[in-house]
Amino acid sequence: MDNHLWSQATWPELARLGLRGAESKTPSGGETPRVVALLPVGAVEAHGPHLPLITDVTIAVAAAKAAAPGLETRGYRTRVLPAITYTAAPFAAGFPGTISVRPSTVVALIRDVAASVGAQGVTALVLVNAHLDPDHVASLREAATRSREALAVVFPDISRKPWALRMTDEFKSGACHAGQYETSVVMAAAPDSVREDVRRRLPENSTSLSEAIGRGVTTFEEAGVSEAYCGAPAAATSEEGVQTIQTQGQIVIDSVCEELG
Repeated sequence: MDNHLWSQATWPELARLGLRGAESKTPSGGETPRVVALLPVGAVEAHGPHLPLITDVTIAVAAAKAAAPGLETRGYRTRVLPAITYTAAPFAAGFPGTISVRPSTVVALIRDVAASVGAQGVTALVLVNAHLDPDHVASLREAATRSREALAVVFPDISRKPWALRMTDEFKSGACHAGQYETSVVMAAAPDSVREDVRRRLPENSTSLSEAIGRGVTTFEEAGVSEAYCGAPAAATSEEGVQTIQTQGQIVIDSVCEELG
């Protein structure tokens, strides 16, 4: 069965999808297909004492995988690209394990990816993002704008309306880093990576990062997020995670259909 993963395909399989070598000037023949490449974007960043550093990558990949079948039924040939893992993560830089790179590096990387897949005949690049550090999100917005010289780029920013309105109540509160929302998704997508004995004992932290950011706060420590989590991880369930993944997948589908038709 097709798992829609670019990384698991062979080059002849991608050629049959309608792609060509980057040096080719014309398609191999026939009608040009509508090929959409979904690019999951996350971070290597502290996510409480109970979730792995690649939590955002796990969430982004799950959302992209959830979107792929629906896009196929709407006439798009869809592949999920290998995720971007390293990105700007200065909010969590004070915690061991967080790896933060310059926003300009992220912009350059996405532009290069866009140029490469665009040259092979990909119709649109879709940024499926799960990392909400302000510097990172700003870099994605810039990358999306500057990459449109190579191909269409879709960026459903879940931190903004209308997409944010579909997310969970905890997400909308801003107290959602490694809390009920993110923990639920990881419990559904990668349950073996959750430190369950730790998660169950964690007290709720109602600190809203969105409100803290609005006040000019620039680190978790300044915001009162001393263990790199806020929200209610002990209240997380895999059932909520499954529903959230479906919601995020549908956001990707709707954003692509809205922008590309």
